[in-house]
Amino acid sequence: MIGRVKSISRFGIFITFLASELSSEERMFFEGMSDTFLLTGLLKWSDVPKGEKIKRNDALIIAVKEIQNDGKIDLTLTQEDFREKYDKILARTGEMLQVLRLQNQKGINQ
Repeated sequence: MIGRVKSISRFGIFITFLASELSSEERMFFEGMSDTFLLTGLLKWSDVPKGEKIKRNDALIIAVKEIQNDGKIDLTLTQEDFREKYDKILARTGEMLQVLRLQNQKGINQ
């Protein structure tokens, strides 16, 4: 999932992400929460590769490492090609737009 750096502290990096990006198992910890709700998790410094330059508002690919009993979310960085991820999103969006365009044309012709 993709998160955005909210703040940087001595404990690690606080990252916000949408609740809709959690798996169904992880959502059980947060019952009744809207999919558009922003959650904040902590990416500890020990989980950040040495020499990685991270600034506020950067987008990172993350995964949930652990959800603690008190609701705190521990995160880990996922090593994934960022451009490849966006290419897949853009391709999927293009396909959906093409399907909608065809459906609209059928509706106009009838």
